Amino acid sequence: MSYSNLIKLYFEEKQTVAKNFPINELNKLVVRLFETYDKDGTIYTMANGGATSVSEGFSTDIATHPFVLEDKTKTTEVRRIKFCSLTSSSGLLTGISNDIGFENIFKEQLKNFLRSKNQNQNDTLIAFSGSGNSKNVINAIEYAKSYGVFTCCVSGRGGGKAKEISDLSIVIPGSSEFPGQTGPNDNNFHIEDFQGSITHILTGLLKMHVEKK
Repeated sequence: MSYSNLIKLYFEEKQTVAKNFPINELNKLVVRLFETYDKDGTIYTMANGGATSVSEGFSTDIATHPFVLEDKTKTTEVRRIKFCSLTSSSGLLTGISNDIGFENIFKEQLKNFLRSKNQNQNDTLIAFSGSGNSKNVINAIEYAKSYGVFTCCVSGRGGGKAKEISDLSIVIPGSSEFPGQTGPNDNNFHIEDFQGSITHILTGLLKMHVEKK
């Protein structure tokens, strides 16, 4: 039995997403990333479910790739970026969920870092979400904004409530007929694929930026 048509469908849908991708919005996030780095602010990321791998992968990439020579033989002496993935500690995630509620897993972690609008005005929070409606994401965005943190949500399916409250919203377009990402889960594989692509673009362009220093 051949599944070639479905495989072809997946890549055709991905091409459609790419053709309609909101590049201007991503460019705004690139500019903000550079500003956060230049002013020694901190990048925070968060996600639920499969997108947590995007957050974790981003934390690995951006902590290392911009500061390693192209031949990968050694690192540079350029100042590193401050970065915190709010999905990295299973102890914190399960502890906060158990004691305070799952809707607070990101907000409670931010309390360890945010001090005042003056001190945190150069920080940036990036949320990776499928719908933009998860309560834990919304709570964290609202809390971060109260401290002057620039907030961005990278999502799909219209952007949800996060689009309404974030300083910047990058909505990955499209709909899917591929198995596993239809109905309420519409386009989710493509959303996560492009969220990963966004982190790679940010990492590569930050490398370009710091090499000019």
